[in-house]
Amino acid sequence: MQQRIVGIETEFGLSYVPKGLGRLSNEEAAAALFKPVLDEWRSTNVFLPNGGRLYLDVGSHPEYASAECASIEELLAQERAGELLLARLARQAQQRLRTEGAHGTPLEGSFYLLKNNVDSAGNSYGSHENYLISRKLAFPTLIEQLVPF
Repeated sequence: MQQRIVGIETEFGLSYVPKGLGRLSNEEAAAALFKPVLDEWRSTNVFLPNGGRLYLDVGSHPEYASAECASIEELLAQERAGELLLARLARQAQQRLRTEGAHGTPLEGSFYLLKNNVDSAGNSYGSHENYLISRKLAFPTLIEQLVPF
């Protein structure tokens, strides 16, 4: 079997659920989540030391894209690294809101990162697989193999 380079991109849903008063908009929740990223790299769109990419996508939801990988095992490790990074950012944001607050008021609540494709309001998020293919492959053949309907 010919070796192929593969990658994956995952758009995460993000929600902050307060205990009591003190709601955050999607934009405020995303800003709280990405504060350490912005502080360190001065951007919310960064390439990571592992070759992956972390950024805020349209609609203020986080997205992690793996580096190009030569094996499925490497791809799974990259995907898990992205999940762990975002989970750590969520824990840090939750703690920071408890101590520093937002709008000058400490907030008690929980961050939730959702690795799903549709939220409760019907908004869809994506998980995109990427494959290196030969340019010699005829486009109609590719469509026949990839498009089910």
